[in-house]
Amino acid sequence: MNFEIFGPWGWMIAGILLCAAEMLAPGMFMLWIGLAALATGMTLFAVPLGFAWAAILFGVFAVISLLLGRKFYGSRGVEGDRPFLNKRAEALIGRAYVLDQAITAGEGRIRVNDSTWRVRGADMAPGTRVKVTGIEDGVVLRVEAA
Repeated sequence: MNFEIFGPWGWMIAGILLCAAEMLAPGMFMLWIGLAALATGMTLFAVPLGFAWAAILFGVFAVISLLLGRKFYGSRGVEGDRPFLNKRAEALIGRAYVLDQAITAGEGRIRVNDSTWRVRGADMAPGTRVKVTGIEDGVVLRVEAA
C-alpha cells in the first residue's frame, strides 16, 4: 500500500485520533504519541517528505515528546494522606518498641501491634526497649537500645 497518498493529513488525523483515544484509555501515553503524529503532520505541510523520512521524523518526535512528557508529568511525586501505606517497615523507623524475643547472634523479634518483626542488632535480653534505626533486606528492622 502506498502510504504517501495520505500525506500530512494522514498524520494529522492519526494524531487527533490518538489524542482522542487518550480520553477513552487514560494513561498519558497515547497523548504523547498523538502529539508526535501532529508534529509530523505539521512538518510535512512545510517540508514535503517521503513516507520513510516522515516515519523517521515521527519516531524522533515520539521519543522527544515521551521524554518531555516524562520529565514534566512523570516525575511528580504525589504524596497522599498516607505516605507509608505500602511501606510499613519505613513507618517504624524512629519508633521505640520492646523486644519480644531476645536478640541472640544478632537477631531477635519485636512485637508491633498484632504482628512480630525480625530485628537485627546487638545482643539484648527480652523486654529491653529498642529503637528502630533502619531496614535491612526490606523486611528486617535494624535496632539499637533506646
